[in-house]
Amino acid sequence: MYVDQKIITATETTPEVFLDPEGIIRLTGRLFSSNTKDFFSPIEEWIAQYIKNQATSTSVEICLEYINSAGIKSLFSLIGNIADLHIENHKKFVINWYYHEDDQSMYEDGEFFSSTLNLPFNFIEISDNP
Repeated sequence: MYVDQKIITATETTPEVFLDPEGIIRLTGRLFSSNTKDFFSPIEEWIAQYIKNQATSTSVEICLEYINSAGIKSLFSLIGNIADLHIENHKKFVINWYYHEDDQSMYEDGEFFSSTLNLPFNFIEISDNP
């Protein structure tokens, strides 16, 4: 079964999500929704379908300005599930964690994810200078 591309528009409390069957999963913006279960449910459903006919390589792009504790828990679970499925299927899996050069907290969140999930992350610093 082939899965279609899906885009979830950003709101004041949730990021834009871009899900591409060619192997791109991208979250961009801010995540501080109090109801992360409702937000992540369609993403998890899409990923469950994607895994059945996944690309040879998947890139997870996390470019968030802010994540609250509920968002951290849900995102942690999502990344862990994606990684487990890719490792089981011997597929290439890359996580790019973007952070602003002056945002040490977001960088540390990425380090926490990487070390706790025992997954290598590519840390990509974004400059605020034009």
